[in-house]
Amino acid sequence: MGSRVSFVTIGALLLAACQHAATGNATHSRTIEDIAFAQASCGGCHAVETPGISPNPASPTFAEIAHRHGTTQRTLAAFLRDAHNYPEAMDFDLTPQQADALASYMMTLGGASQRP
Repeated sequence: MGSRVSFVTIGALLLAACQHAATGNATHSRTIEDIAFAQASCGGCHAVETPGISPNPASPTFAEIAHRHGTTQRTLAAFLRDAHNYPEAMDFDLTPQQADALASYMMTLGGASQRP
């Protein structure tokens, strides 16, 4: 059963990567693929959905990040593309498409696009 879950998760991640590469992120909504990708990539430390509490108390939730003053999809995507900015615990790389898709998803949780 464990390997079955792994294959499902990997399939969801691949589907998400293909979908985002094909559709871009001009208009973005939360999808099962977005949530699966965020959970697999970041969910060990961050709460990736709202409401949520981050598993690592030192890690802000995605909603908290999206609500930070000055955070936009563009600034967030730039941060995510530039892996040397990551704290040591975030030692992984995202493709530019993955960074863009993740930033777009995060902003649906209450970022600048939802501010009055």
